[in-house]
Amino acid sequence: MKKSVGILSGLAVAIAVATTAGAWYTGKQLPAGLERSVERGNAELEKAVAGTGGSMTVELVSLDQRFFTSTAQYRLKAKDINLGEGKVLNFDVAMDDQIEHGPFPWSRVKALKLMPVLAASNTTLRKDELTAPWFAAAGDQAPLSVHTSLGYAGNVDSNITLAPLKVTQANGTAVDFSGMHLEVSGDQDGKDSKFHGAAEHFLMTLVSDQHPPATFELKDLKLGGNLAATEHPSIYVGNVDLLLGEAKATLGPKQQVITAKGIEQNFLQTLDGPGTVGGRVDYRVADITWDGRPVGNLQMGVSAKSLNAAALESLSKWYQAHLPEFEAAQAAGEAFPRIQMDEAEQAKFQGDLKQLLASKPKVALENVSFKTANGESRFDLSMDFASPASFDLPPDQLGKQLVSEVKGKLSLSKPMIGDLAAFKAFLDGETDAQAIAAQASQAGEMVGMMAVQSGMATVQGNDVVSSLHYADGMVDFNGKKMPVEQFAMMMAMHFAMASR
Repeated sequence: MKKSVGILSGLAVAIAVATTAGAWYTGKQLPAGLERSVERGNAELEKAVAGTGGSMTVELVSLDQRFFTSTAQYRLKAKDINLGEGKVLNFDVAMDDQIEHGPFPWSRVKALKLMPVLAASNTTLRKDELTAPWFAAAGDQAPLSVHTSLGYAGNVDSNITLAPLKVTQANGTAVDFSGMHLEVSGDQDGKDSKFHGAAEHFLMTLVSDQHPPATFELKDLKLGGNLAATEHPSIYVGNVDLLLGEAKATLGPKQQVITAKGIEQNFLQTLDGPGTVGGRVDYRVADITWDGRPVGNLQMGVSAKSLNAAALESLSKWYQAHLPEFEAAQAAGEAFPRIQMDEAEQAKFQGDLKQLLASKPKVALENVSFKTANGESRFDLSMDFASPASFDLPPDQLGKQLVSEVKGKLSLSKPMIGDLAAFKAFLDGETDAQAIAAQASQAGEMVGMMAVQSGMATVQGNDVVSSLHYADGMVDFNGKKMPVEQFAMMMAMHFAMASR
């Protein structure tokens, strides 16, 4: 018995010594560590707002150090960030950080997290004149809080919590948000990170004197990912996945309900060769209904391969720097902006573009499909690029050298076209089942007949099919081969006839 008591006493002394030594060590390391964190945070914020014409920074205002704990205060400032459509973001908010020194911070011990850590940080948004409405919507609790632990190996684990919010205005406009929880883990420099989070629901009701009320609802949001840095600072590899159980909108005088279920977005980016990167995004919607009436489901994949990483990074920075010009062109309805570049910038831009094309990148739309109860239509398109001898070539020669191969295939299901025609008749108020069935049957056949007569497609069973293959200046269009110039003239004639 005495031996057991002695062992326990020795263990208690060892823990006390380790705790005291850890607290002393953390206290010594804390100021420099916080400064490094602020510097890294500002570097990331600078990247995030690049091209917006504004800035966002975090500042360490004060640090009150004690032996076992410390208190830090920060300010997060945003200035003149262009959100588009004439909207500019400006704010200045304060945050309080209660830091517990390691190796056994009490907040972790209470949560039965007994792995020793260097420090634990508990950061909350401070209530002031600007944030008071947010606090009120959250039931007067901190609307944003972050708990972070720093391991001795430099690993960082954070739990980010957005509190539930409820806001109702006098006219009935309201927001009801369940709150969100996000867990992030990674190394101290942010080069490798894993994250996952979830939110149960978000409901917004918009009430206006000029329009009928509109309701938007999202349910069961989940997201997760695993990202790793590369030698190129702005390029990461890994995956990001987003899932949404249901999205619902109630709109119009009749308060019609549009529902989409099983919404997914899956992003994957990899290093697919020496100095090149490739990526893919897949979108899926499992079920779409209108006032309870089935519409269909859809999916789409977008992929890019063999993109020179250095050139891609440089061109991304160029795009961010000229983002206002692109937004102005979009607002004016122009396809491309008029960007003024001096000789040095133009030479740099063309050099980066040539380097990007030298790796022969490939871009594709894959399995773009829409499926209804009776049929499925699909579209696939891929384009291979190459670096031209010069960007000063005449447009026709530049195009031939720039695009080395194109493959495309469109398959329209006549039964699917019929389903959509029946659905349109339903929306138009048609109630006669026989009339709706007749419209559905005629729609698919009419599309097939028009496609064959125009030479734009062929009919294969229940599908209207159009295929295209271009390479070496020759086009194979639905089995007919011709020079690209002849194909361009033929398409121009078809478009001119269609526009009459």
